[in-house]
Amino acid sequence: MTNLESQTDYALERAKIENTIAGFVLALDTRDIKGAVDRLAERVTWNYESVNGRPAAELGPDDLAARWNATLVHTDASQHFLSLPHITVNGDHASCVVHARVEIRLSNPGGSPSTSTNGTYTFGLVRAGSGWRIDAVTMTLLWNDGNARIMELAAEKGARG
Repeated sequence: MTNLESQTDYALERAKIENTIAGFVLALDTRDIKGAVDRLAERVTWNYESVNGRPAAELGPDDLAARWNATLVHTDASQHFLSLPHITVNGDHASCVVHARVEIRLSNPGGSPSTSTNGTYTFGLVRAGSGWRIDAVTMTLLWNDGNARIMELAAEKGARG
């Protein structure tokens, strides 16, 4: 393989990886839970320990869909801002580290209607046919602003029906 061919292959794989991640967060922000789940591997290492203190866990797409249906879909809006992807491809595995700012809004009587989580996401991906699926998500927190109870309030709203 020539250097140009390897550069072209890398550029194509990079575009596929970026598209997988962008499609995932756009699906979450538009409450297309099925669309988000469709971009996941059969098992996903989910690590938000630096945000919420809970240890990383290996979850299936249905487990994550249940979480999002119990919380995120009950918020007024969310928006994931991701930038400056640093992508490494190693055979059938890849990683993508991005700067991240996640804004979530929920009108509530208990304080600020928004929260902002700022840090980096590290996505692990595994090749699936001609594309990629996400098999790991780690949020590394730099700082939070706003109402830290937004997702708890959203879960309470969802439980009320």
